[in-house]
Amino acid sequence: MSGNHDAAIDAVKRQLPSAQQLFAGWPAAVPSVPGAVYADVDLYQTGGFEDPRLVLYTGVSRLPTLTVGWCLLGASRNVQPGKDSLPSGAREALNDTTAVRALQLLAVDHPETDEAAIEALAVPGVTGSLVTLASAVHQDHEGRAIPLGCEVGTAVYAYHPGPVRVGTVAADVVLIGSPIWIAKTETKEDQHQ
Repeated sequence: MSGNHDAAIDAVKRQLPSAQQLFAGWPAAVPSVPGAVYADVDLYQTGGFEDPRLVLYTGVSRLPTLTVGWCLLGASRNVQPGKDSLPSGAREALNDTTAVRALQLLAVDHPETDEAAIEALAVPGVTGSLVTLASAVHQDHEGRAIPLGCEVGTAVYAYHPGPVRVGTVAADVVLIGSPIWIAKTETKEDQHQ
C-alpha cells in the first residue's frame, strides 16, 4: 500500500469504532445498524455470482469477549474481483428471492441501492439466508486455502445473532455489510521470512 492510501485509511478509521468497541456491551447492548466498523479479519474472497461485479468476503474475528463472523458483499472500487467460483452448497442457499435481490442491490455500489439493500435485509429470513451462503462458502475454502489476514473497514447493514457456524467456527454474531477498504496485514508466515 502506498503512504497516501495508508493515510486515507487512518483518516477513515478515526471516524469508525473498532469491532471491539462496537460489541463492548454485547449481548445486552446491540450495535446500531446501519453503521460502520473496522476490525482484523481472517478473510476468504469468492466470486462466481451471476453478477460479475459481486464479490463475497467471509471471515472471522476473535475478540476478547466474542467471535464475530463476517459476510461482506459488494463491488466497491477498493476491492478486487473474486477468483473462486461458488460451491454447490452456496448456490443452494440462494433460493430466497429476497436475499438474491439484496445481493443484486449490493453489487451496484451506489448510495441509493445501498438503502434499498438495507430494506431488503430487514425482511425476515434474509439475513439467515445470507449467513447460510457465507457459511457454505467459508467452509468450502477451509482445508484448501489459508485465510488472508486483513484489516477491514466495512459498512454494516445488518447483523444476525448466533451462535452461527461460519465454516467450522461458531460465531456469536455475523455482520452483513459491504467493504469500505480491505488491507492485507502481516501474516505469521511473513514475520518469519
